[in-house]
Amino acid sequence: MEIGELNEIYQKAESSDREVFAEMRSNILLVAGDHYQKRADRYFSQIRDNRDISDTQKLRLTKNHVQKVTRHYETHLMEYASGVAIKPQRDSEIQDQKSAEMNHSVWQDGRNRWRLKDKEREWIADYVRIGEVAVLIRWNPDIGEIAGYDPLLDEQTDEPLLDEFGQMMPDEESPVFSGGFEFERLYPFNLLRDPAAKNMRESEFLIVRKLVPKKVAKSMYANDPDKLKLLTDEKGDDFIIFDAVKGGYDRTSDQVMFKEYYYRPSKEYPKGRFFITTSAGILEEGELPFGVWPIIWQGFDEHATAARARSIVKQARPYQAEINRAASALGMHQITIGDDKILYQSGTKLAPGALLPGVRGISYQGAMPTILPGRDGSQFTAYIDQQINELYNITDVMELGAEKNAQFDPLALLYRSGKQRQNLFYYTQKFEMFLMDVCETFLKLAREYYSDEMAIVAVGRSEMVNMSEFRNSEPLSYRITIEPQDDTLETKFGRQVSMMHLLQYSGKNMGRDDIGMIARNMPFANTEEMFQDFTLDYDSAKNVMLALERGELPDIDKEDNPEYMIKKLSNRMKQPDYKFLHPQIQQAYQQARGAYHQLFAQQMAKAQQAKNEFIPQDGPMIACDMYVESDDPEKAPKRARIPQNALNWLVKQLEFQSGPIDSMSQLTGGALSGLAEALAQQQQPQGGAGQLPPGMGMPGPAPQGPAMPGPAMPQGGMIQ
Repeated sequence: MEIGELNEIYQKAESSDREVFAEMRSNILLVAGDHYQKRADRYFSQIRDNRDISDTQKLRLTKNHVQKVTRHYETHLMEYASGVAIKPQRDSEIQDQKSAEMNHSVWQDGRNRWRLKDKEREWIADYVRIGEVAVLIRWNPDIGEIAGYDPLLDEQTDEPLLDEFGQMMPDEESPVFSGGFEFERLYPFNLLRDPAAKNMRESEFLIVRKLVPKKVAKSMYANDPDKLKLLTDEKGDDFIIFDAVKGGYDRTSDQVMFKEYYYRPSKEYPKGRFFITTSAGILEEGELPFGVWPIIWQGFDEHATAARARSIVKQARPYQAEINRAASALGMHQITIGDDKILYQSGTKLAPGALLPGVRGISYQGAMPTILPGRDGSQFTAYIDQQINELYNITDVMELGAEKNAQFDPLALLYRSGKQRQNLFYYTQKFEMFLMDVCETFLKLAREYYSDEMAIVAVGRSEMVNMSEFRNSEPLSYRITIEPQDDTLETKFGRQVSMMHLLQYSGKNMGRDDIGMIARNMPFANTEEMFQDFTLDYDSAKNVMLALERGELPDIDKEDNPEYMIKKLSNRMKQPDYKFLHPQIQQAYQQARGAYHQLFAQQMAKAQQAKNEFIPQDGPMIACDMYVESDDPEKAPKRARIPQNALNWLVKQLEFQSGPIDSMSQLTGGALSGLAEALAQQQQPQGGAGQLPPGMGMPGPAPQGPAMPGPAMPQGGMIQ
């Protein structure tokens, strides 16, 4: 496109929403309390001091209830739309879980690094007060920490200069930064659309206009004379700008207007297009970085056939104007006829009377004077209160903290919070969608711009091996959801009480891993280091399964908990999507489970060998309620008599053996069958059927020891 065509597009876009832009600017003044021009204060002073009312002087008072209405909405939006979370698209797939975890870590790191919490307050203020919120997300390579310096070049040869050690000398006047994201706040009245668009999200292009100080603009293109000339040829040196601090408009002559045109990806521009221009020419143009649309927009109140949105101030404006008019009339009455007046007939004389302590007397001759009471404007009070109540009713404002009988029951607090949120659900949901779009755009750009060092800082060094899961993650592998009320006291109490009840009534039936996962998700006990010992097996199983999903054969650590790993692997192999995995991945799962069967069998064999010893035969003979068949079939069975130490040994063996058997009883049928085969292999000579599957790293075979007396001791029957 040529500059003439772009200027024509800008003129049409600017004129199509001129009235809406004026309303947006006036909304800012209404919220700030600058309803009238500044000279009203001077007129009020003259009226108050001189009490000389002329036709050109009117008292104008401002009772700013609009600010309270908007503050009510902003406070609740900050509470209910507290943030977003990244969840796996399919909870059963390990890769989706890891992709969601890493993207969530990057988002939380970026939210803290770029101070998005502060920016969210600004976005909410624009959303409520102006009626629209917009942000431009871009990567700026000239911000962040200093990563180094460009090499110092020879002025004649343009070759890098070397020091005495053969290293390139740095040019300290040309620093290189690590780069960072910019979340540029776009005021809606500086965001222009396609005049033919009926919706901002469907507009073919958006135009961002901004004023840049001439000094800064010239430094940006100091090395490009052609572009520098475009800045000096800018038409119209004076710009009229809106200044909310001064409550109106002002002129400036030391700035230049940049116009940024952003075209959405389309058939004409598959990866989008952008132009940065002045009125004199084009400064920059090219494809959108990585084809990502960088502008996020959301409207407060949208109406059919109207592309722009309106603010809640639109509903409050007529009531606020009427409140101000009635308040001004009330003030006028107090100033002009507010004092009491003495009426007396002609010929009546008034004179000071006798002065007594605390009494001032007045004497008169003739007819008795009459006192005319002044007016305090109370006739307007009921009307003003009516207008205020109607304003709060139409805007659905609820008094914050107005409950006298505060309830401290967590469930009652949760119910009250949910009821209030329902009243603002329409506007809350729309702003949540805005936050979700911001998160999605940020993640798309972060996967492209983040260096490995920045990504590792975000996800942690323990996730270095899984960096490909973040780089290659697709939008189909995760979903962005809202965490409503995540920071509210009511929600934290509700979650805490629910989990405490769960632990109280079901804790005795839970294992350490289950208790650790519950403790990790408690709002008031979420300390990783405190409960990391409870989730060691869970974290280890997730890393092993993630490697298997990538087609890798991880080394089996002999310190792993084989019982837990067998249950996790068996459960994964029962999932409906398991049969759709690549055959090599399925084979890797089978090999891994078989390896853990072998490890479990080895651990049991070692424990049994350590406990293996001769049965003691000393101690007094104890008669047992058990009868033993005699060798002579003609003789009757006789009562068994066993040494006491032999019975003690039997009890200890049963206590030891009950542990492995209880663990085996919790395994599934297939896993128990595989474990039985592994136990049988442990009893075979080394080098036979007991070999581990190829490719699986496993500890060596069980150490040779004395031959075992036979299979495990039976535990059935009645205790005598």
